[in-house]
Amino acid sequence: MKRKRIGRTGVMMIIVTVLLLLANLTLGFLLTQQANNAMLDLIHSRMLDVAKTAAAMLDGDVLASLQAEDEGTEAYQTVYRTLEYFQDNFELKYIYTVRDQGNKQFTFIIDPSDEPGEFDSPVVYTDALYQASLGTAAADGKPYHDAWGTFYSAYTPVFTKDGRIGGIVAVDFGADWYEQHMSSLRYTVISVALVSLAIGVLIVVAFSRRSRKRYRIMYGQLNELAGKVEELVQEVETGSAVSIPEKARIRQTVEDSDRDADADTLGNKILSMQDELRRHIENIRKQAYLDGMTGVGNKTAYLDTVHHLDRMIQEDIAIFSVAVFDLNGLKLINDNYGHECGDQALVDAAALLIKVFGQEHVYRIGGDEFIAVLKESDEEALKRLLARLDDELVRHNQNAHSYGIPLAVSKGAAVYRKGEDADYKAVFKRADLAMYDDKRAFYTKFGDRRRKTD
Repeated sequence: MKRKRIGRTGVMMIIVTVLLLLANLTLGFLLTQQANNAMLDLIHSRMLDVAKTAAAMLDGDVLASLQAEDEGTEAYQTVYRTLEYFQDNFELKYIYTVRDQGNKQFTFIIDPSDEPGEFDSPVVYTDALYQASLGTAAADGKPYHDAWGTFYSAYTPVFTKDGRIGGIVAVDFGADWYEQHMSSLRYTVISVALVSLAIGVLIVVAFSRRSRKRYRIMYGQLNELAGKVEELVQEVETGSAVSIPEKARIRQTVEDSDRDADADTLGNKILSMQDELRRHIENIRKQAYLDGMTGVGNKTAYLDTVHHLDRMIQEDIAIFSVAVFDLNGLKLINDNYGHECGDQALVDAAALLIKVFGQEHVYRIGGDEFIAVLKESDEEALKRLLARLDDELVRHNQNAHSYGIPLAVSKGAAVYRKGEDADYKAVFKRADLAMYDDKRAFYTKFGDRRRKTD
């Protein structure tokens, strides 16, 4: 009889051990994949942000006309200094300008790096570069190799006054940096999974020796723990977190089992390690969805919000409004007072938008373009918020500022009209048109502050 009991317990131990092993391996693999995607989103977002900001500061007509013999001229040096500023002040490998020679052939224009690509020398073709040559900013989904190393790159077209593409701004991010961070993350995930497995096995062994009743309780808990794998993956994908009451309930189950203090400590360590891993992944997600300069949501976060709102419109439950903002005179600040002053103007503008609309509602989608997506459905309430922004700008400009001219922001807003707006884009278009009307009125009044590319 005793042998039968021991044999049954041994089988249960094997089942639990295998179950825990599979749960940890699955969890480790899925979390690593999610972290990989989050890291790529972060790289793409930052590269595109830098490329778009740099492109907004360049004159497309000047870029289109530059030739190798122009080196040393004021036009050449203006482009060179702009690129050099980004090279020296942002976390990137290289930044340079590219010219489309047709037939998917591309060449360097100006490269301010220590080992520059020569004027008119060939640039490695990528699909993202070709997409930029057609007028749409894009980033490489896979790394490519050239004479300078292996990179992920982002590309943004620079338009001339008549709408042609005068050149392309390219930003390189070293693939080795990405691989180092992913190797570190994979090592962390694997280590946590293995330690969790070892602790789980120790718990099983300890309980099997003391009491079949306690063993069954732990077996049930481990089954519940394994069942949380899919839930945890969903949390990583959506950015949500397990509620405190839920965590307390799981821990209470452990305490109610009336087992010894050592086993209780081991069980809590498993939960603690999973919490730590969840926080680690959540931190990566936050970096991937925040604009590094201003602290507001970046374009990736904005596009997720747009997708969510379109789904709500389809389900006929949408209630929202959109406000679009654009800084006035940023190129003038950069040209006359330096890019550091221009960056400070962007940071100050973002701070005012956060103060009025709330950080969770504000996104930076381009060099000097911001959007606020609000839950307001009352046009009068929306007008009051915009008026408050005007008041905050007045107060801000009464104090000393370091970028030469008062901070000015053009703005426009629109409320979602149920039954009339088929998608988010329709609401955005009305807000964007209102913003450009406001910008035209501003430049009509302050012609000396018109940006050169307007």
